[in-house]
Amino acid sequence: MAMVKLKAVDNRFQADVWEQALSAEGIDHRLRTFADTAYDGLYVSQKGFGVFYVEEAELERAKMLVEALGTPAADPLQGAEALAGVIEHTLLDPEAGEAELETHLAQCREMGCVAACVSPWMAPAAVAGLEGSGVAVCSVVGFPLGTPSGRTKLQEAIELAGEGATELDMVLNRGLAKGGRMAQAVDEAAELAEAISPARLKVILETSQLGPELSAQAAQALAHSGAAFLKTGSGYFGPATVGDVELLAEHGGGLAVKAAGGIRDLDGALELIEAGASRLGTSNGYAIWQEAVRRWAAQD
Repeated sequence: MAMVKLKAVDNRFQADVWEQALSAEGIDHRLRTFADTAYDGLYVSQKGFGVFYVEEAELERAKMLVEALGTPAADPLQGAEALAGVIEHTLLDPEAGEAELETHLAQCREMGCVAACVSPWMAPAAVAGLEGSGVAVCSVVGFPLGTPSGRTKLQEAIELAGEGATELDMVLNRGLAKGGRMAQAVDEAAELAEAISPARLKVILETSQLGPELSAQAAQALAHSGAAFLKTGSGYFGPATVGDVELLAEHGGGLAVKAAGGIRDLDGALELIEAGASRLGTSNGYAIWQEAVRRWAAQD
């Protein structure tokens, strides 16, 4: 069955909203962005961010979804709710305890963020505290240095997935990557991604430490690893930059990009989204969401 055009979207933020809406309805779809260079019978040059295509048999149902959501609801830049849908509100402070976790989870529930990213020992409590909220639980593996053995990372990941974490952020072994053993570093990620499925893996590259050339190489090598996201960094080695996001989006073979590190305000968040990030990992998620609520309310 041929795929046919459904609608154009103007930016990454809109694209993420429609990805979620179509997936929730079980509608098979494809997003073709301006960055695509190969012609496969679908892509033509377009202004704006990209175009959604659906199977011809699903077109009428997809059009009903477009009509139901309407243009205002589909434009994420008009609502803080849509912004929350790309924020992973993060609590990875090694000194945070149960009181901080309780506050964190309350904030996640209030804002309706896409995920709460918490330290491994907090994962079971986070799963229980967010049950029924629609907020996913994310935790970290081999964090923040990526130096544990592949076997140790695998055991940690399997344990976290078994406790209910549905997203895991694993730090790539930079020692292997820098030592000419990139394939082994990627194999660790691939083994982990397969073991935790259907939980999703994000691979933390630490682009500021790998540098552009190795970061691009790693992104290309991870494209078929089974990972769902490439993540700029842990936050321990400098902030995410527009350049980091653009590099991973360009070389990641279609993998989604998560920006993390130094995301402190709404303007900075929007810059990273426009650069190609579809997730933002930040301990300032709640404050950024509140800033968005105030700004967009003032514009109404």
